[in-house]
Amino acid sequence: MRKSREKLQPHWVFASLACVIYGLLVGVPSELNVFGELLSFLLAGPLQLGMCIYFLNILYDRPVTIGNLAEGFKPLVKILLIYLIISVATILGLILLIIPGFIIALGFSMTFYLIAENPELSVEDALKESWALTDGYKWELFELHLRFIPWYILGVICLVVGIFVVMPWHYLTVANYYDYLKGQQHKTQEV
Repeated sequence: MRKSREKLQPHWVFASLACVIYGLLVGVPSELNVFGELLSFLLAGPLQLGMCIYFLNILYDRPVTIGNLAEGFKPLVKILLIYLIISVATILGLILLIIPGFIIALGFSMTFYLIAENPELSVEDALKESWALTDGYKWELFELHLRFIPWYILGVICLVVGIFVVMPWHYLTVANYYDYLKGQQHKTQEV
């Protein structure tokens, strides 16, 4: 978390703006009507990929622009399918006993990062690779997400605006964790 906060310092304002754009594009349409909910669903996957691209660019010191969010629309059909599969699997898992839903969500949580770095991956390969990448690390990843809850609560207390200050930190921390998992996978493959 500290490493991410330090890395984010020069980018925080624009990263917060990216999170506001993401929040508005995904959140506002769903509040309108049924068509708004459909629009929100159709935008969520590609924008999620765009956010992953944006924060990986920060992590790897590559050029960062708000336009990175639009890059998530390039593999549109693949991303919509991945988003649909993850959403349905997570919802079914939550219905079954809640805990399976969390396990599924955590297991597939690296899929968009994998697609961001390897756009040629198939839907099946991306999901399998995300599951393999998080194998043995789901609990640690869950704890990492839990560490942000107090910060989000503080963000809500700060007239909700604070959420958009916490979101970039959270996204970059997960991107850092993705990079860590890749390193762990690489070490395992060498042994």
